[in-house]
Amino acid sequence: MTFLTHRGDGPAFRYAGQPVHVLAGHEDRPAGFAAMEITVPAHFAGPIPHAHDGFDEAIYVLHGRLLVAGDDEPQEAAAGSMFVAARGQRHGFSNPHDADAVVLGIWAPAGPAIAFMRDIGAALSPGNPPDPGLMGEIYARHASRLLP
Repeated sequence: MTFLTHRGDGPAFRYAGQPVHVLAGHEDRPAGFAAMEITVPAHFAGPIPHAHDGFDEAIYVLHGRLLVAGDDEPQEAAAGSMFVAARGQRHGFSNPHDADAVVLGIWAPAGPAIAFMRDIGAALSPGNPPDPGLMGEIYARHASRLLP
């Protein structure tokens, strides 16, 4: 079945103090993919570089710019850029710029990714670096690992 969703139709929660709008997917349905619109605040340190063993992730930058970390040197991702992290691939991002960025995140499968984003989003603060101990606990609970 195909259906149309609109921003604000799905459940909402916060990531680093900013609203997250779930456009597709549901925590209670583990199959399929999740899509979320996320605002990444200016001067956000971002999550500690990490890898997910339970889901794949792709981030498309709609507005603004991010600094993306992978296995190589960090790269700037401007609006129109997409970065992809398959399961097990090290990645991370930050927003060192003066303006917020807005991204479309896509994850598969949906259920584990939405649960992870809800938990990690509540633990990240826009004005402070992430707490490695707390981040390690949350990542471990969601089949993910920190890879500084």
